[in-house]
Amino acid sequence: MARQRGLPEKYRPSIEDAEWFVNYWKGLPNYSDQELALDKLFMVLCPKNNCIEDILIKCSALNNFYSTNIFDIHTLASHILSLEIDARLKDGDYSLINDIANVEVNGKTHCFYSFATKYCSHHQPETYAIYDNYVEKVLLSLNKKEPFANFKKDQLKDYGNYMGVILSFRQHFGLSKYSIKELDQYLWQLGKWYYNRYGLYYRYYNRETESPFLKESVQSKFWWGEKKFVEGHLSVGYWKESGKEWLKEANEQIRDLAARLTPEQFGVVTYISVLYGKWCPYDDQSWLIEY
Repeated sequence: MARQRGLPEKYRPSIEDAEWFVNYWKGLPNYSDQELALDKLFMVLCPKNNCIEDILIKCSALNNFYSTNIFDIHTLASHILSLEIDARLKDGDYSLINDIANVEVNGKTHCFYSFATKYCSHHQPETYAIYDNYVEKVLLSLNKKEPFANFKKDQLKDYGNYMGVILSFRQHFGLSKYSIKELDQYLWQLGKWYYNRYGLYYRYYNRETESPFLKESVQSKFWWGEKKFVEGHLSVGYWKESGKEWLKEANEQIRDLAARLTPEQFGVVTYISVLYGKWCPYDDQSWLIEY
C-alpha cells in the first residue's frame, strides 16, 4: 500500500535515519554546492555586517538560493545594517533573530522569521538552527506522539523557545553526535519527504534497503524504480518536463494516470517507464496505470 501524507504513525527518529538524510544531502550537488558557496560568502568574503554592500549580497544570495520571497531586499539589508549585529552574532544572542525578522516596509511591519534564522545560521551554523515550515511540522508531529519538550506551535516563533525545542529533540532521541547544521539537514529533508507541498514524489520507496513488497509484484517494481530515482539524485524538474513530453503522444490510460497525480509524481512515473523500458524492452508496461 502506498504511504500517506505525514509522518508514519510508528516513525521515531534514529541515528540510522538521520545518517541516511545527512548522507543524502551530501550527495546532492544543488544543495551541497549551494551551501559551500554560501559558507564562502558569509564566512570568508563578507563575514561582517557593517556595510550595506556586503549585507545586500548576502541577503540576495539567501533569497535566491532558499526562495524566501523577500520582496524588498534593500529595506531588509538596511534594517540589518542599523542593528549593528556582529557582536550579538558572536555572542550567540537568540533575541537577534526576532529583531532581524521584524522589518517595517512602507509603513507596515513584516515578519521574515525563517529568513532571519537562515541569515544568522550562515554566520554561526552551530549556534543558530534554521526554522522552516517542514521542520515545524516534524517537531509538532513527533512531540504529539512522544513528548520531548513542552511547547505549542506559536511558541516556535520565539527563537529562544525554538532553540530549546531543537536541543531537547536532539537529546531525547539520542542524536547528540549530530551538529546543529546536520540536524537542520535531517529535519528539513524529513519534513520535505513526508509533507512536500507539491505532493509526495515517492509513494512506495521509504528508504528501506530491501523491498517490503512481494517479489515481482507491481508494487515492488514501483519501489525499485523510486529507489533508483532517489539513489541517483535525479532531478524531479527534468523528469517533470519529460512527463509533459510523454503526454503529447501517450494513450488515454496514461493521460488518466497523469490527471490523478501531481506533475512531480508523474515525472517519477515517466522515469520508471524509461528505466523498465531499458531493463525489459518487451514489457508492455500496462502495469504503470496502477501507480
